[in-house]
Amino acid sequence: MKNIKDIRINIPKYPKLIIDTLEKNGYEAYIVGGCVRDSILDNNPSDYDITTNAKPNTIKELFKRTIDTGIKHGTVTVLFYEDNKPFTYEVTTYRVDGEYDDARHPKDVKFVSDLKEDLLRRDFTINAMAYNDKSGLVDEFGGLVDLEKRIIRAVGDPIKRFTEDALRLLRAVRFSAKLGFEIDNETEDAIRKLSENLKYVSKERVQVELTKTITSANPEYISKVFELGLSKYICDGFESISCGRFEKYLPTHMAYACLLYNADVDIANKILKELKLDNNNISKIIALLNAKNIYNTIKEFYNSKKRIDEMMAIKSLINYLNYDLTYEFLKLLHINGEDKVLLDRVCEFVNEYNNSKAPIFIRDLLINGNELMDIGFKGLEIGVTLGALLKIVHKNRAYNDKKVLQEIAKKAYNYYKGGVI
Repeated sequence: MKNIKDIRINIPKYPKLIIDTLEKNGYEAYIVGGCVRDSILDNNPSDYDITTNAKPNTIKELFKRTIDTGIKHGTVTVLFYEDNKPFTYEVTTYRVDGEYDDARHPKDVKFVSDLKEDLLRRDFTINAMAYNDKSGLVDEFGGLVDLEKRIIRAVGDPIKRFTEDALRLLRAVRFSAKLGFEIDNETEDAIRKLSENLKYVSKERVQVELTKTITSANPEYISKVFELGLSKYICDGFESISCGRFEKYLPTHMAYACLLYNADVDIANKILKELKLDNNNISKIIALLNAKNIYNTIKEFYNSKKRIDEMMAIKSLINYLNYDLTYEFLKLLHINGEDKVLLDRVCEFVNEYNNSKAPIFIRDLLINGNELMDIGFKGLEIGVTLGALLKIVHKNRAYNDKKVLQEIAKKAYNYYKGGVI
């Protein structure tokens, strides 16, 4: 086990400059929270937060560029520029939170002079450590031991910590997934008792924690959301889903496609919208889930040895998803245990069509909507006709010739208008 006195953290230039400046002016200052945790674990911190006994107005006086990020709660962002690139660091005054009236936000905060009081208000012991070069590691609640034991444990009384901020119920699962740690028994018991409080947290914040969980190194830890009784308070329909299989560090749309792999598409769409995921990701996820129907058709044609129909169905899949999403779809199927022989076969066809620039999309047709209008088609007829011509070309790319397509279109127009072919 690491000795607390042996812990040394290399603080980057700007956070060190902030700490040095505050100390030279008679104040205390430490890096705190996740950056300390990650540094001890030899992970590269994504950002550095600083805590200090200096008041917000003092912080603003000591630094040239500042932003009043959350000055009401004691947070000032200090800004530096290097090669025209901004570097920002949140500096927060030691504080204790007042009463919580919404299971999420304190009504007010009280600035304090004791670092320990500030650390006590934090969520988990591994996030409640502070460090500077002068004092070394400040670990009042056993965070270093919990890092060694690979445990997520609430600071102090877990009931109080989770009552203060219900989002912490999900954050426990998220940190467990991020680090591959177990949640300690007392902390788990508190989550079960207070799981209903999650309903007071905004869906946007819930979604952020879910996304970080399923895109982490251990996305399968999402099962804890169901085991601990949190799933019924995520959103309508979430509790009833049966998760698919995962792979670590997937992009957001792929991770959610795994999460909702076995869900009805309409229910999946409702869940994603209620969680307020962005439209770009939602459209990709729903497309991936809908594409399972096309893949089932491919599978049927493959098993019945209808090779031309199989080929056309593969082209329809590409046309529906585009190439990049088709490759991701095949990966999604692989993750979730679909037959590797068939997946490899489909991938070979996709590669062949991609490399040969086979006509897959309506834009690849050597006839366009204006030319169909010249023949006499109007409105919705144009799109329907282009779709029908594309299927013909999917069956035999030799038909992708302007004169041939014009002739087929003219015959179709005359037939549907009551003329003679």
